Amino acid sequence: MNSINRFIARIFRGVFPALAIAFALGSATLPAGAASATYLYQNQPIVFSHLASSDGVTMVGIQDPGLRGLLKTLGAIITWRPGRRYVLITTAEPEVISFAVGDRNYDVGPVTSQASVAPFARADDVYLPLDALLRALYLAPKADGSRMVLQPQLGSIDVRAAGTRAKLVAHAGAPLAARVVAESATRIVYEFDGVGSTLERHRTIDAGGIRSLDVTASGSVAAPKTLVTISLMSGATHGRIHNSGGNDFEVAFTGASSAAYPHAVARTPASAAPMPAPSITPGASTATGAQPSPPPAVAGPAQVGAVSVTQTSNGSTVTVAISGNATYQWHRLRAPDNRFWIDIQNAQLTVPPSVQAEVNPLLSMRVRQNDPATVRIALSLVGQNVLAVSPSATGLSITVDNQQVADAAHEGSGSIGAVVSVSEAAPAVTPVPPEDYGQGSPSWKFGPQSTYVPTNPKLIVIDAGHGGSDPGSERNGTKEATLTLDMAKRLRDILIARGWQVKMTRTADVDVYQPNDSARDELQARDNIANDAGARLLVSIHVNAFINSGPHGTTTYYSKPEDAPLAQYVQRDVATDAGTKDDGTVKSHLYVTLHADMPAVLIETAFLSNPDDYALLVSPAWRQKVAQAIADGIDQYTQQYPVPSTGGQ
Repeated sequence: MNSINRFIARIFRGVFPALAIAFALGSATLPAGAASATYLYQNQPIVFSHLASSDGVTMVGIQDPGLRGLLKTLGAIITWRPGRRYVLITTAEPEVISFAVGDRNYDVGPVTSQASVAPFARADDVYLPLDALLRALYLAPKADGSRMVLQPQLGSIDVRAAGTRAKLVAHAGAPLAARVVAESATRIVYEFDGVGSTLERHRTIDAGGIRSLDVTASGSVAAPKTLVTISLMSGATHGRIHNSGGNDFEVAFTGASSAAYPHAVARTPASAAPMPAPSITPGASTATGAQPSPPPAVAGPAQVGAVSVTQTSNGSTVTVAISGNATYQWHRLRAPDNRFWIDIQNAQLTVPPSVQAEVNPLLSMRVRQNDPATVRIALSLVGQNVLAVSPSATGLSITVDNQQVADAAHEGSGSIGAVVSVSEAAPAVTPVPPEDYGQGSPSWKFGPQSTYVPTNPKLIVIDAGHGGSDPGSERNGTKEATLTLDMAKRLRDILIARGWQVKMTRTADVDVYQPNDSARDELQARDNIANDAGARLLVSIHVNAFINSGPHGTTTYYSKPEDAPLAQYVQRDVATDAGTKDDGTVKSHLYVTLHADMPAVLIETAFLSNPDDYALLVSPAWRQKVAQAIADGIDQYTQQYPVPSTGGQ
């Protein structure tokens, strides 16, 4: 499947090593075995009462009311299910912090750090090392006399350079409100009140009009402040400060040879007035109620203009005005973290960034230039709402329905402009979830009960995911398309030896339809091979990936009622025989399984993004085990569900 790690936007350069060392040397820790502890965060008491000790390190339970209250204050949501290994904390960024039971390594976005002890499970709770958790949230526990204070830290300063342009993005453990305290032709100084810093004091940049930056922390424990001094190249310009009301600070810089960044302001002469902001702001509509017109077409990056929200009888519609051609990728997090964001690539935001509250089914909307070539629109939803992304030649619309769905698609991609395409994981409509399999209910919503009878009951079609112009996920030069083809060929040989006929959707690293085709054409071409041949089954093989290295294991997806038993047999055998974590079977609206006439499943064999799973995936012996296990699952399914002599399975 397409890897979610394409959505990673933050780049850390020398941040976490310095952060970890400074916390280790300067933070005040609790005595091991303390029954409870009270901290002050922004003058509000936070009481941790679910504490434990592991090798002398204080641990906090994720069910702790104080921890839950702190996360709510920070705009973060914690996700864990009893019996599962992984604890995921999604910040307001959104950024995913991942802890795993029994593993000292933990991830903050794309960066892996190591705690002094590993998390452990006890009853219906998981205990995390408190110091590592606070560090991941950019909070430093410090003694202030007899009090303990959780001091917000300026956790990262990222300079993203592209040619003669650069953007400086800072992130902290509290809302940032920066101001300019000094400015000259050679430097500009920003002051961040209310946050300390453990970042490296000096960095050389030499790009996008910036020579270097220096970080200086001052103030008291209770009232810290941090100064960031930017040394400028001759003739450089800088943009306005963008404080979105969140924990981010952004400002753009442009070298002397270019003024391409929106809202660039020359520093000399000092009296020069800044350019006025566009008259249409995100979320606004015209006086007549019509949506604002998209900005005029220009060469180069697409121009993202007004982003507006319109209430409908069924929910809300977000309309994004875009001029030019661009691609997009979107992702939504599973319940209870009900967030959605879409990255519009090869694009420039032509209106100011914004954060605004919305009404049901939206809670808020955030619009910003995420990096020099990507505009991000992030929505917070009231639940797992039915949601659809609809691109067009002039922009796109995001329709959010009041209706809830339990198994929403969670990623997708497409294009905007002259050529519009939608990926497998981005259906035009997210369906209402089906009833649980096995209840005999006729109200399955993913599709009607099948009347399909195979014309060739001995034929199985194997689909090796991706290929050709679409390599899928990739790590260290290892491509998903290569791994899936290898496992598909191994499965083919086993099935033929057992008396089955087998047809492959591809036998080489090629597109099935044509190079650089739309996802819909490519996926339908794979279904057509099975449908036209009257096959007994369709099995699609994929490799998973995530935005950090935490998640691992095997998942089998299905879309139709008749798919479910096949998914259960295959999932059980692969998870058992191949030794991966059993992530279960999932009902989903995937194109390949939904549009196959026969029972069909899509197997996410393991995670390329996880080090342990990666070691398995690159092992030929393990891939042979996977093929063997899939074949065993197919055999067990076909024995229990023989081909019907009449319609209706």
